[in-house]
Amino acid sequence: MSYASPIKPHSISAASLIAAGLLILGCVALDRSVQAAEPRYDRAIVAYGDLNLDSELGAKALYARLRNGAADVCSSFEGRDLAFKKLWQNCFDGALASAVAQINRTGLTTLHNETLSRSKGYR
Repeated sequence: MSYASPIKPHSISAASLIAAGLLILGCVALDRSVQAAEPRYDRAIVAYGDLNLDSELGAKALYARLRNGAADVCSSFEGRDLAFKKLWQNCFDGALASAVAQINRTGLTTLHNETLSRSKGYR
């Protein structure tokens, strides 16, 4: 006896991959915080008014907060499947890069670029 399953396989279209990559690209710096501009997606607000962004320590603290915020926003793409890992990484990279660009502080941008340079050797 065989049974039919009502579960349909999920396929990830190019449009959803692009949408995931653009998840945070609309970040807006507002009142010394960063949030996603697109309301239908998850968003994170990262406050940094307590940090001195002119110091290396302040830039590192903000970068850690931005990484955590990007990970939170992209958590819906977590999964064991390679396609989900790729979606998550694209979302995370795009969210972090967008937030760094929106804040537009030299120390933060330099730290981000250095981190990218180091990580390219490991990917």
